[in-house]
Amino acid sequence: MKRSLVILSLILGIASGCTFRPQPPDVAKITSPKIENPFFIIPPENLKDFQARSWILLAESSSKNWFYDPYTLSEDGDGIITFDAFIAPRAKSRLDRFNPTIVGPYRQKMDCFGNHQWSEIFYAENIPPAVAMSQANDPNREYGWIKIRPKTAMAYIRSKICGRKFIDDQNVNYFLYQDGLVKDQKEKSSDPIIKASDALNPPNPNFPTFFEVINNEVLLVDSKKDIRQIKIASYVLDKDFPKKGDFTFTANCQSNTYSVQAPGKNNVISGTIEGKETLSAVAFNRACGDHGAYMKAITRSSRGAK
Repeated sequence: MKRSLVILSLILGIASGCTFRPQPPDVAKITSPKIENPFFIIPPENLKDFQARSWILLAESSSKNWFYDPYTLSEDGDGIITFDAFIAPRAKSRLDRFNPTIVGPYRQKMDCFGNHQWSEIFYAENIPPAVAMSQANDPNREYGWIKIRPKTAMAYIRSKICGRKFIDDQNVNYFLYQDGLVKDQKEKSSDPIIKASDALNPPNPNFPTFFEVINNEVLLVDSKKDIRQIKIASYVLDKDFPKKGDFTFTANCQSNTYSVQAPGKNNVISGTIEGKETLSAVAFNRACGDHGAYMKAITRSSRGAK
């Protein structure tokens, strides 16, 4: 009786169109272009992508904060700047730094000359399925690359990463570090460089201070001992960005030490690099780290020839 029931069920299955043969592979899935995602999983599966990196405040808006990893900042031979970032909403209540509301981390690219930006989080959504990877990575095409519109948060970020120009001189300043948040009570910093900047006029007890590298130039002071120097300027994040002062940051890349000539006679700060998210650590990496074409190495003779 049982045998008859098994045979009957097989006949009914065949009659209803069922098949026991292996299903053919999904050709469209195999041949479709792979999404460029070399470092991260989107969305992140755990906190390792965040906790294993160093995140510095890059920009703010009324509703969001952008953080970036300054150690990933680099420029290739085609002038494309790359860095890693994440976005966090501006919460009224204090949340953990890494919480479910943040977006990222993701790879961000900028074509400063062409005024386009490419974001890993938008790329996966916008690329047509039939577009080749070589086309998708071409800033001259529309796929993946988005025109940066004026008066947007991305335009503000572009001015920081691609350089802020001045009318009255030929310098171009590039973002390095920000201390404090807009419309937040500013906490006193223990960083000696920030403290030296805060002591300068004009006073800014409740406004953030930001620091920029002048011309993205790194002076090779001593190539044998690997001693390098960058010029840093500090500003108040207030209307018209009033300037606080200029600093000369000298890094001994071999000994992991630094010294800073602050404004004023005999006002020298020195120390050893500790941690990775302090101003001195980020400045040290900007001078000693490998950032591709983003930093321009110069000598005293080439500086004098300008």
